[in-house]
Amino acid sequence: MSKYLLLTVLSTVLFFLFISPSFCQVTGRGCNLGNSVATQFLGTAIYNSDPSQSVRIYKANSPIVPIITGNGYSGYRCGYINVYPAGSRYVSATNSTVSYNAANEITATFSTRCATATSYSSNFISGSGNEGTEVDYKYNDPAYYSDADPSYSCASQPNNLPIDDYIPFIICSTGVFGIIIIRKKRSTHI
Repeated sequence: MSKYLLLTVLSTVLFFLFISPSFCQVTGRGCNLGNSVATQFLGTAIYNSDPSQSVRIYKANSPIVPIITGNGYSGYRCGYINVYPAGSRYVSATNSTVSYNAANEITATFSTRCATATSYSSNFISGSGNEGTEVDYKYNDPAYYSDADPSYSCASQPNNLPIDDYIPFIICSTGVFGIIIIRKKRSTHI
């Protein structure tokens, strides 16, 4: 049994070392609130009791991803939606100027009205939450890691990624290990 346990543990470790970095980039649709994007969709509601108008509701206290827009910004920041033009920054340690590429992680903007609320209601009243328009977004794009802001390293995986991205792999590894143990116990009792 020890060689099966070793294989299961080894395959799980190899998965997280080599494959999981590909899951670092996050994409989705959310509600652009101007300086941040709400990401957890709750449902569609009518707007101001008018059945001819609708609004898509996002959770107000869901993961809210801040938007970095430049304004003297010094490079790509992981864990944020980056929207800024190309530029350069001064590095005092080397007494040099380092340039960085433009980034636009708001990949599409829609005319769909959206708003945030603490819980879903079939009628949304204007002013009861932040309002904006829906956008498609991405962040933690490995293509920009070389332009990372030195104060916000992209070398480690951001803390705000949900663990449920890995649940299928954890369940599969646990299931394989469980099947091996059950088969081993059955063969010893027969």
